[in-house]
Amino acid sequence: MAITTTQVVQEYGAYYIDAGQNKKRILQQLSQGREIVNFATPIKTDDTIFRLANATFQSLVQPFQKAFTQKGGVAIVPKEIRQYRFKIDDEFMPDELYATWLGFLTANNVNRKDWPFVKWLVENYYKNQIDQDMELNEYYNGVYAAPEAGTAGANGTSMVGVKKLLQDGVDAGTMNYVDIEALDPSTIFDQVELFTDSIAEVYQGIKMNVFMSRKWYKKYMQDKRAQGFYQKTSDAQIDSRIDFTPLDVVPLASMVGTDDIFCTPKQNFLHISPATLTKNNFKMEEAKRAVAVMGDWSEGLGFGIDQIVWTNKAATGSASA
Repeated sequence: MAITTTQVVQEYGAYYIDAGQNKKRILQQLSQGREIVNFATPIKTDDTIFRLANATFQSLVQPFQKAFTQKGGVAIVPKEIRQYRFKIDDEFMPDELYATWLGFLTANNVNRKDWPFVKWLVENYYKNQIDQDMELNEYYNGVYAAPEAGTAGANGTSMVGVKKLLQDGVDAGTMNYVDIEALDPSTIFDQVELFTDSIAEVYQGIKMNVFMSRKWYKKYMQDKRAQGFYQKTSDAQIDSRIDFTPLDVVPLASMVGTDDIFCTPKQNFLHISPATLTKNNFKMEEAKRAVAVMGDWSEGLGFGIDQIVWTNKAATGSASA
């Protein structure tokens, strides 16, 4: 990591004067925290691949007769959810801050990895950026690509995210595609109701979330308000629930820029992570005057049963895709 202080030096000079400056004066933009995993069921396991089995049962009931007439059957198929390994590798020279306005983040007579700047980086950069990278690049939009030896991997290539899982499931015919046509701000309320009407009736009585981007969530709420038959005294009283069902519309930051919708019971949406490891467990190493920060962890997202996932994502190559 390059520590860029060029403009600070130009404005404040290449020297340090204690004028009461502190960490509170280093302002930063808001970052996106982890969100989608809060709506998944956590599964703790040290298995690299979490193996499940899906059972499908055939009908049993038939009219009585004295002769034995066999009827019924069970089909059991395997299902796997993979844990992916992630890491961060960073290295920098904290001495670059020494003769600058940011000198209060340095120290004397201690190891450089113990300088205040390193602690500030961990709390304000590494933890927050990891959460944002996972939410915006990996959890939903990730498309795994094997790393090239000696080269840092590109954003969104560390895991198979939910978007690709949905597409693969629809393409394979194992997940349920619901055709509600292209989302339209003036009709999205009716489109979402049509989407939920297409969910198997046995699941329509189960509390589930209908996930979409924040943009389309807002359009849904605006269209719901515009219907005219919600006699409320304020916008805040227009809720996000699907009328006459326990279903609720939920916006996800990870779905930004998409027109996707998906729905499944929480018990079927699984977040896999190790039982014995903790994410964001950083290791600091100092070599000469450089400080290296490393961290690695494992996790994965997936669906236990494809057949109880509903989405408006069309099959690849179809006219509505």
